[in-house]
Amino acid sequence: MMSRRPPKLFLLVFIGLAASGLAQKTSKYLDSLLKTSLPQHAKVFASPKKYKLQIIYTKITRDKNNVPSFKNYYWRADTNQFFYPASLVKLPVSISAIEKINELKDKGLDRNTAMLTDSAFFCQKKVPKDSTSESGFPSVAHYIKKMFLISDNYSFSRVYEFVGTDHLHKNMESWGLPRIHIVNRLDGQCKNDTGKITSPVTFISPEGKELYKQPLTFAKYNETYPLPEAKVGRAHVNEYGKRVYEPKDFSRHNFMSLSDCHEVMKRLVFRNYMEKEKKYNMSEEDWKFMMKYLGMYPRESDKPKYSDRKVFYDSFKKYFIWGAAVPTISSDTLREFNIVGRAYGFLSDVAYIVDYKNKVEFLLSATIYVSEKNIVGSGKYEYDLIGLPLFKDVSRLIYAEEKKRKKKHEPDLKEFELFGK
Repeated sequence: MMSRRPPKLFLLVFIGLAASGLAQKTSKYLDSLLKTSLPQHAKVFASPKKYKLQIIYTKITRDKNNVPSFKNYYWRADTNQFFYPASLVKLPVSISAIEKINELKDKGLDRNTAMLTDSAFFCQKKVPKDSTSESGFPSVAHYIKKMFLISDNYSFSRVYEFVGTDHLHKNMESWGLPRIHIVNRLDGQCKNDTGKITSPVTFISPEGKELYKQPLTFAKYNETYPLPEAKVGRAHVNEYGKRVYEPKDFSRHNFMSLSDCHEVMKRLVFRNYMEKEKKYNMSEEDWKFMMKYLGMYPRESDKPKYSDRKVFYDSFKKYFIWGAAVPTISSDTLREFNIVGRAYGFLSDVAYIVDYKNKVEFLLSATIYVSEKNIVGSGKYEYDLIGLPLFKDVSRLIYAEEKKRKKKHEPDLKEFELFGK
């Protein structure tokens, strides 16, 4: 009988193609829709290598019992294409923090328990109080609020330290997302491997009793960067402010593919419909808390309070639908539950968008690189000129298509009505 095993040369060629970007996906439907409907962005669609644009759109269909099914559409989504996720890493780290807190319930901890961070190594911060919180102390919940409301990097660093590098990547493995690689605080002063050495953390009761103490920890996690190369730009500005005429190497930075970002959000939003192995370890109240602050505008928060509307406008981190700086979003029927990233010329948004009135819902993720001079670290990028207008137009186009879509069963969206009138 003739062997069905492919020739060795074929296997080598196949493996080589897979490693070099065979994972890239483009859906004919989405490609045609974007190019015919958005001629104002033709130069971006015509230059995918320059702008590194990736888009993932998920159409959601509900059955008679309101159970969702999903169909994905892609525009050059590529698990092997580098982009810098920036603050997108705040979502998996926040979920991991909630999971870890729940693992420590027997110690008397919950997400609102006071969490005091100590300093015992280079580049660690001591945090005994927080005047912006209701209790006057920091907590996992309060840090997550700040991350979700205004993308606060300081809060991310503290939560990342509590979760820890080893625990975090053990979680990513258990989620079936092992390529997520998060080894840095979002703190420019903390170089190289300092993120793998995490601070002592103590949780205390309202009476000041020590409930749980986590010591200074040296991580064992030592996985290499998931991509063979992560270089961007024709030049970059180094840590000393000097321009260097060679690409910036991101191989010591964090990494998430856009598809992994999209999947992390999808599993959170649709927690109540996920199979056991894809369900995060959180309560219904934890879920409501996470979703509420992902969808909230800064002005809607009391603790912490963001009263300066010129700085913390409603669309501060709502890149889809709104795009530019919108001081007040008057619509109370349309919400974007999302996480964003913005650094080194990379602009990203990962979102669940819902219109309660018109019974519209969809998932949308996108990332783009907007540095016309292609100098990484210069601080001069075309976020407002190219990135945000494109995100606004792409999301509104898909929103318009969704409004026209005929559905056999309209979605019941009551579980996402988390805001007062």
